[in-house]
Order: sequence, then structure tokens, then C-alpha cells
Amino acid sequence: MPAGSQISVLGRFEVDGRPVTGSKTIEFITALAAAGGAMSRDGLHHRIYERDVSTSTLPTLAYRARKLGIAVRYQTLGRRYVLDGPVAVDALTVLALVKARRPADALLLYQGPCLPDCDSPFAVSLRQTVEDRLVRAVLDSGDQELVRATSRLIDHWELAEPAATGDDPFSAVLSDSYLRSMGLSPVGH
Repeated sequence: MPAGSQISVLGRFEVDGRPVTGSKTIEFITALAAAGGAMSRDGLHHRIYERDVSTSTLPTLAYRARKLGIAVRYQTLGRRYVLDGPVAVDALTVLALVKARRPADALLLYQGPCLPDCDSPFAVSLRQTVEDRLVRAVLDSGDQELVRATSRLIDHWELAEPAATGDDPFSAVLSDSYLRSMGLSPVGH
């Protein structure tokens, strides 16, 4: 991953290898990083919270980010929060690797669902984007070993059928059970 503070949001929450319990703070940092390092106060509010929250909520998240070692400041002119240093978020690195047509490298970074247990509009969208684009890149690679490995990590309808019909019994069982849970029958059954 690139230089700067290392943020893990795939399957866990960590800053520079240290576990973090405050998922909203990590979500706040990730949203800023996804926006190129700066986002309006209102933009953050609408993406992280679907309801009205206290006016102190975002300043509190910025304070908590600073306590984690992530330099965040508020610009009064423009009413936006800004990351003052480089931040590398594993989920964003996965997307960059997928875009660079390096799905095997992207899969190596994938440690589980993006922003687990978070249900904000931002978290749900990022989680879906990471999984969809990674799955699509893996399928487009044509590498059946990579398809099988991905099907063990990500439950995705596009992976289920190719993995269910493959020669790896573990991937086949996982994929077959996924298809059955969706009320679908794998090919050949």
C-alpha cells in the first residue's frame, strides 16, 4: 500500500496496524480519502448519517481522527474537512489495483467486507463497489484459480455458478449452497 497512514477497513478497523473500535471515525477518514482528501461538512453529514445529528458530531469525529494520528482540519472558508497528510485506505487501494487490471494483487489485500457492520449510505456504496468491481475483474481475468479463491472470500452471484461447476470441491460446496439459498439451482443439477 502507498506511503502515509495505513487504514484498514476490509474485514476489520485498524490504523497503522492498531485495532480501532470507533467505526464511525474510520468511516469519516475513509470518506475523506475517497473524496481526494477533502469534503464539505454537509457532504460528509449526508453520506455518513441518514438522520439529523448534533452539530458537534463531525467535529467530534475529526477530533477522534486526530487522536488516532490522522491529521484532519476544518476549513471555515468552504466549510469542509481536509486530510492534512497522506492516508492509504486498503479498500481504495483494492479499487486502484482493479482499475490497473491487477485482480490477483487486489484479492491479496481483500480481508473481508468493506466497513463491516456499517450501514451508512457511504459504507453500503463502498462495500458494494469494492465487491462488484473485484468480482468483475476476477471474472474478466479468466483465471479459474482466482475465481475459486474469490468465491471463498466473497459471496457474489456472479461467482457462484462458475465456482459451483469447477473441480474444486470446497468452492463447489460454498457456491452450490449460496445458489440454493437464493432459490437457484446450479447448472447441471
